[in-house]
Amino acid sequence: MATAEKILLGYGVVTVGTTPIGLTRGGSVFNVERTYRHIQADGDMGIVKGRTVIDEENAKLTVNALELFNATDMTKYYPGMSVTPDIETTPTKHTMTSTLKIVAGDYNDVKWVGKTKDGKAVTIIVKDALNLDNLEWKLEDKNEVVPSIGFSATYDEAAKETPPWNVEYAV
Repeated sequence: MATAEKILLGYGVVTVGTTPIGLTRGGSVFNVERTYRHIQADGDMGIVKGRTVIDEENAKLTVNALELFNATDMTKYYPGMSVTPDIETTPTKHTMTSTLKIVAGDYNDVKWVGKTKDGKAVTIIVKDALNLDNLEWKLEDKNEVVPSIGFSATYDEAAKETPPWNVEYAV
């Protein structure tokens, strides 16, 4: 029998590494994009069972971050960036600029933790993720900046056939 208790609620907490992003607006989107290939043979009239393979699979967690603008955390959200204080001991400002290089510290596990209507935890994890979206901040009058940050999971070179994402369901 179907019940409404197993409905996944849309709100949750997003963390990059161990740092929560904070407030969001417009929610988040989890997407696993796959490229399928159908192996065709002469005489086939369509897709044949057992001859479909997955050529590519990419997982992405996109977050609309309302509370993002903390200088010390910006490099977690945007790879290939550096943030430096103007004065080391008591800075009055920090400056963010591009390094044009992605380094090991730019990769982070990103998690969304939410729950079902009956209170069971659901956790989405994209591993060794990078924000591969462009840095784009819509600056408009009488509105807040809510950048969309798309964290794409990356595969480990030594484990190319192990997907770098998962969804955990509490029982």
